Amino acid sequence: MGENKIRLREIIILGGAYISYGVGASFGTGISLLQYHGALGVWGILSQLISCVLTITLIYVVSKDCGTYHLHSMDGMFSHYCGKYLGTIFRWYTVVMLFLMTGTMFAGAAETMHETYSIPNWAGTVIMLAAVIGTIILGAKKLIDIIGNIAPVILVVMLIICLYSLIFHSDSMAEGSEIIRQSAESIRITGNPVAAGFLEFGLVIMMTTGYLATVAAREGTSKKELLVGNVSGEGSLFVFKIMLIFAFILNASVISGSSVPVVTLGSQLGGWFGKLYGIILVLAVYTTAVGMAWQVVINICPETSKWYKPLCIVVTLAAYGFTFLGPFAVLMQVVNMLCSYVGVVFIACLFYTKIVRQKKMEVKK
Repeated sequence: MGENKIRLREIIILGGAYISYGVGASFGTGISLLQYHGALGVWGILSQLISCVLTITLIYVVSKDCGTYHLHSMDGMFSHYCGKYLGTIFRWYTVVMLFLMTGTMFAGAAETMHETYSIPNWAGTVIMLAAVIGTIILGAKKLIDIIGNIAPVILVVMLIICLYSLIFHSDSMAEGSEIIRQSAESIRITGNPVAAGFLEFGLVIMMTTGYLATVAAREGTSKKELLVGNVSGEGSLFVFKIMLIFAFILNASVISGSSVPVVTLGSQLGGWFGKLYGIILVLAVYTTAVGMAWQVVINICPETSKWYKPLCIVVTLAAYGFTFLGPFAVLMQVVNMLCSYVGVVFIACLFYTKIVRQKKMEVKK
């Protein structure tokens, strides 16, 4: 049908899948956003803007290259930008990080279901494990369709929380900024807004480049649809992140000491809304866990392999084992840090490829 075809439905699905992939427990609870940006007070707005501009630029570049050079796997994508040997190292490091992040999502889901509905942690974990295994067994096309259609539900509920928190806030910008800087100092990634922007940028790139490459193999999707869908997805997330940072600052006294600030803000709308958001948050965790677990599996064996389905079960159960190493907030911080700094190194490789090696690649092509 052509590489430049544009279908609104396909763009919405791709954009929604990207959003769903990125709004797991870290975003849905607000803990990651608080660690990188919210803890900086008003300076967090600058750090988030830096991260967003860099991320959208790189997503545009990577999505375009995935289509141009037919980079339809994490292996191919990392080899393209980093060379054969360094690319292999990056690939398997990323697979390990995705594996650990999948386990972190299980911890977040279990805690959410326990706190919201008093479901035992083991029962919440079993529910999430079954849902993730059942979805990734279906394969890439079904996975993208499923998580792409969940995104609008998640964003609508988060929009309600943001608007309510911004309208009925408890603190002024100046007061809230000072409160949140003091109360969240122990969990922030860095006190420098520029460094915070670059480090979150490194995290996002490490967590999403493999996804961008594998989703590029989606049958029937044009290069332009892939490009527009991914960029619009990240752009939509940026709007929500900025709104949440403002909500955190203007309600700093409310979320002070909370490891799940968005959940805390949502509880202000009433008990019934807290129950509703519990469901939405579990969906957000589910969509991210599914996307990450799927990437781990397909980097070990293709969907066509007879070992694909058994491996889906083995990888998912093994990821659950990571949850025994600590509470959700601690696991989230550790994995974020491990990804951020390595992500910055990958970014350097990417820029070197685009500036120095690009011409040679074009000649070969």
